[in-house]
Amino acid sequence: MERDSTIRARGRGSLSRAKIIGEALVLLEEAGALSMRRLAQRLDVAPNALYGHVRDRADLIDGIVDDVYAGLELEPAEGGDWSDQLVHLSQSVREHLLAHPAVVPFALQQPGLGPQALRLGEAIYSVLRPAGFSDQAVVGTVYALLRYILGFVALEAPSTETDAESGDELVRRLRFYFRALPPGEFPHHVELAPLLANISTDEQFKFGIRTLLAGLRANRDADDAPDGNPLTDGHRAANKGRP
Repeated sequence: MERDSTIRARGRGSLSRAKIIGEALVLLEEAGALSMRRLAQRLDVAPNALYGHVRDRADLIDGIVDDVYAGLELEPAEGGDWSDQLVHLSQSVREHLLAHPAVVPFALQQPGLGPQALRLGEAIYSVLRPAGFSDQAVVGTVYALLRYILGFVALEAPSTETDAESGDELVRRLRFYFRALPPGEFPHHVELAPLLANISTDEQFKFGIRTLLAGLRANRDADDAPDGNPLTDGHRAANKGRP
């Protein structure tokens, strides 16, 4: 008993927020779950010792998510316009998160408010704001972009555990499934069977990102252009010079 108390006292003395978060991330990725009790056991301390460094489980999760974001490469792509830079940045974030899929559900549940999460936001803002978008469009785009990336990775991550052979088998099975559907009831699925079965996750991801950004570009261009509405133009002409 005395030896156990000595070990736990030594453990408490060597604790730090960084060490707790680092071990919590390892535990989460190994076990797929996280609890303060199991984390304390891993660190060989009493659970109460953790609360001197993290406020609660939510604070711990914030720290884990931010620790993962710290590994992001946020340098903009050379050349290209703002949309090319955001496609490159989004792909970089996706690839990094695929290496830490256990963290993604937590990143979806609560906003990232740590310094590394804010660094990611700054990287996107620094691309969009100089491109001439309104502040409202910039903020809305950042939220939409991050939700798209996180949601895509959350759906994609389980499939990364399959090997190439099982992936090929899945493609064959899907192709057969779609082609075997009753054509009178599902004509489009039958006709699109090869594409439905063969589109890679890379292609799906890039298509979604480019579609989102194309809509953003179209809205900006529409805001910048004259409306061309004869009623509005006539109203402007009739009121020219009025206070």
